[in-house]
Amino acid sequence: MMEQWKIIYSNQSRVDLLNIDNYIRYDLLSPMAANRITDKFLNMIKNLNSMPKRYPLYPEEPWYSLGLRYFPVENYIVFYYPEDNKQIVQIIRIMYSGQDISGNLPTKLNN
Repeated sequence: MMEQWKIIYSNQSRVDLLNIDNYIRYDLLSPMAANRITDKFLNMIKNLNSMPKRYPLYPEEPWYSLGLRYFPVENYIVFYYPEDNKQIVQIIRIMYSGQDISGNLPTKLNN
């Protein structure tokens, strides 16, 4: 059986998820869609506990060299960092795919 990795959300990723939920729920007035996409985020992130390197490295520096990975969820992108030595997956950011991604990613990852 494969070892299970621990998932840790950064404070910023928690804020990101809450902001996405609030935007869909209150600005777009679609609570069912907010529930659906929030559940989708949580389930896809939870699945990183096994095979966390299944998604590609983010292709820009300095994030590529730091090992930052990403995957899409509808119109959003989840950014995460798998720490091999601790078997931890850090969820770094969850961002709208149309925004300035590189300008909003941290240039250092907490190891």
